[in-house]
Amino acid sequence: MNLLEQIVELDQHITLWFNGLPSVLSDPFWWAFSDKVFWIPFYLLILAFLIWKLGWKRGLAVALTVVLTVVCLDQFSNLIKNSVARVRPCYNDWMVTEGLRLPYGIVGGKYGFFSAHAGNSFGFAMASYLGLKHYAGHARIYGWIIFTWALLVSVSRMVMGAHFLGDITVGALVGMCFGAAWAWIGRKVVR
Repeated sequence: MNLLEQIVELDQHITLWFNGLPSVLSDPFWWAFSDKVFWIPFYLLILAFLIWKLGWKRGLAVALTVVLTVVCLDQFSNLIKNSVARVRPCYNDWMVTEGLRLPYGIVGGKYGFFSAHAGNSFGFAMASYLGLKHYAGHARIYGWIIFTWALLVSVSRMVMGAHFLGDITVGALVGMCFGAAWAWIGRKVVR
């Protein structure tokens, strides 16, 4: 067995272990973290917070970098998913026969590398955190809150059977890179 096969096997076993942890009582919690529409009020609250903390011009500039981060990441993740063509755990027969839980049935399209949920949530977190930190000078509490939220959104995709651990790890890293890049571009444009 080569190194890549060992990594894939480890990824499958970790995903199965983590997917098997939740109970029927926690499934609605994880489903809420996985649901994009559920978070619309949260996004609006963050926008209002940025405008309140930074003023309307800088707040809208940071919000624009966040939106550009998410839009670009979403398109990039679709390009990568269709190029790599790694099936999601819920479409992987071995994962299903080994006991993969699908509390709400099959979630998402056939391919899952890399996780757009993880990319978008970590990109959102990074772009908004860096914008707030740059203009307000401090954002430690906000950073803890927003990155914890991004982590929970990402983990929810494993619980739902939609992604492997590797999918969400790569998605989080790519998201943070996109968020940092758009935050940097935003600062240059504002300056």
